[in-house]
Amino acid sequence: MKKNNRIFIVLIVFFFSFSIVFAEDKTAVQLFDAGVEAQANENWYIASQSYMEAIQLNPVYGDAWFHLAQCSYQLGEFDLVLIQLDEAEKYSKDDNSINNLRGMSFIAMGNFSDARKIFEKILEKTPNDVDARFGLAELDLFDGKISGAEKQYTEALKRQSENRKALLSLAIVSAQLGKIENAKKYINQALSLYSEEAEVHYIASIIETMHGDIKKAEKHCRIAVEVDGNNSKAYELLSKIRYLQKDYNEVIDLCDFIIGRNRNNSIAWYLKGAALKAQGKYEDAIRIWSIGIKINPIDEIMRCAMEMLVNKYIPLEDERRIEWADFHIQNAREYSRRYDSIGTIYEYQRALKIYPSNTEARMNFAGMLEMKGLHEGYLEQLIFVQQNRNDENLNSVEKKEMSDTIEAYEDLLQDSLAKKWNVQPFYLEKTRWSLGIYYVPSNVSQRHVENNSIAADFANDIFSGLSAGTLNIEVQEVNGFGDAYQKARTSRKDYFIILSVDEGTRDITLEYAVYSARTGSKIKEDSLYSTGNFRYSSVFRNFRSDVMGILSIRGNLIDRKGKTALIDLGISENIVNGAVFEIVRKNSIETSGTGAGVTYKDSDILGSFTVTTAGEEISEGILEYRGFYDRINTGDEVVLIAMPKTDEQNALEPGQQNENVGIQNVPNADANGISLNSKPGLTAEDLGVRRTPSFIDLIRSIY
Repeated sequence: MKKNNRIFIVLIVFFFSFSIVFAEDKTAVQLFDAGVEAQANENWYIASQSYMEAIQLNPVYGDAWFHLAQCSYQLGEFDLVLIQLDEAEKYSKDDNSINNLRGMSFIAMGNFSDARKIFEKILEKTPNDVDARFGLAELDLFDGKISGAEKQYTEALKRQSENRKALLSLAIVSAQLGKIENAKKYINQALSLYSEEAEVHYIASIIETMHGDIKKAEKHCRIAVEVDGNNSKAYELLSKIRYLQKDYNEVIDLCDFIIGRNRNNSIAWYLKGAALKAQGKYEDAIRIWSIGIKINPIDEIMRCAMEMLVNKYIPLEDERRIEWADFHIQNAREYSRRYDSIGTIYEYQRALKIYPSNTEARMNFAGMLEMKGLHEGYLEQLIFVQQNRNDENLNSVEKKEMSDTIEAYEDLLQDSLAKKWNVQPFYLEKTRWSLGIYYVPSNVSQRHVENNSIAADFANDIFSGLSAGTLNIEVQEVNGFGDAYQKARTSRKDYFIILSVDEGTRDITLEYAVYSARTGSKIKEDSLYSTGNFRYSSVFRNFRSDVMGILSIRGNLIDRKGKTALIDLGISENIVNGAVFEIVRKNSIETSGTGAGVTYKDSDILGSFTVTTAGEEISEGILEYRGFYDRINTGDEVVLIAMPKTDEQNALEPGQQNENVGIQNVPNADANGISLNSKPGLTAEDLGVRRTPSFIDLIRSIY
């Protein structure tokens, strides 16, 4: 970073040398005034140029250095801000404005402890300094202390009753806390004082959407763009509001206008595609989103929305699928280089869902199954490749190698359980659970409209893999818990989940709660956090693991010969030799009404089953009757009640992940809902970072 700063300073010196020729003999004061005017209009680059020219003429111009630092702050160059503030401080000792901006820069850089020290020191000497209170309020927001932030903004407003930032910040915080009347009071006060400022109307529009008055939101947003025709945020918000009002043609026109000004605005591309999708123009939506993800490849929400639409409406033979799948293949290679097998498998699965005939993805996926000892799964993939490959692209040696490999594995598996019992394991019906995934429509302040809808669809999509399905999932929009409970209970679901997504500029948080569909009791709730370029897929993989971790491992007795029997569970469901199941009369199991796990009457327990040979998808074992009579029949259900603590071959210790499992969309708990994999999804605290809810980004953007 220091090297980058040195380079930047060199560029500044070059800029000074070049720009002084064009200064038109203006004085440093005139250049400074021009910078102030540009800064007031949020033209940060033009303002920076004027301040740098002023400093070139007068290197000890402290105010110019400080205002230049303000512009650098708005441009996100926080390391540079600190350098420029050091220069400003040489000529303005003990200036609270300088220290406040230094503290805000520390916050932006994640140095919260030093920032707090700065603001507290300022308030010790100057209790009425409102900017220091703004800094402490932001620190409270990052700590999740919204009420603490509200107090700091209120204290600031007591000292400056017309302070614009305090009024707008209090309006946002009050709305976030559900104090709608307070939010209206503060925003109306701001409007009465600053009715000619676009940002005030922009914030007012967001506040109105947060309590559902879309017409007023539209009115304020239109005023914002009329006052400042260059306000891209206001145009984006207006597009989202018109989307909520279902005027999709105007949404498309507004997005075209935004894209015409800035082709790299990926949110406009996303929103245009969403409007086309809402009109039923699926091919056009896919075309627009395809352009959007080329402009911004790491916009995962746009990519997910496009891929789910592709899998519904685009023929498998469409050649565009090759390019779309290649993105995931490249990601899989990157995960593989980092020895992340879970990420690698996920990306190959995504690639194969988009383009099932991709030989490279399927062969690499098959190779990972082979490495984990899943030979039947490996053979199944090879056979698929052989049946669907383009022989014109293979030479005779490659054809023979493929045939020889398949023949060798077929010979190897002659003594498998599938052959012994004459079962086709990959065609077994393994759906165990019925699940509802519900969402409340997103607020338009989120970066992507419909993000909760996309999250719910993606949550459904991510549970499906290349193996037999485990879950029957229904995705629906709801207006709250009562609506969700009614839908889930009426449709006889086992569980239902209500989820929502909050997008920061660089992070994402998935909040969800799992409920019993029978009683409405809450089973689990959590808040999963991720940051980085692949935060969306990462947080949903953690979500999938969490949900599967509360579902009991249950299956069916599919055949028996005396006291030897076969069940439709195997290594892919974490089953190992020595695992013990209770055998329960068919259709007698129901989910627990008060927690995770399942329940059944003691009189419906027919016996036990102990695994002696765990196969990949099926397992053989020994039956023990309960009582004098043998009442066990094919079709009765089995529920895992115990895993062996020690097994020389492949047993699991409590909380240990079975390394043989190739696909992580299988149940992973015993009859009581106790997970065999105790590793939970990551929260922001686990990662040692402060999550940034979207409303904090909104407050931090207030100038």
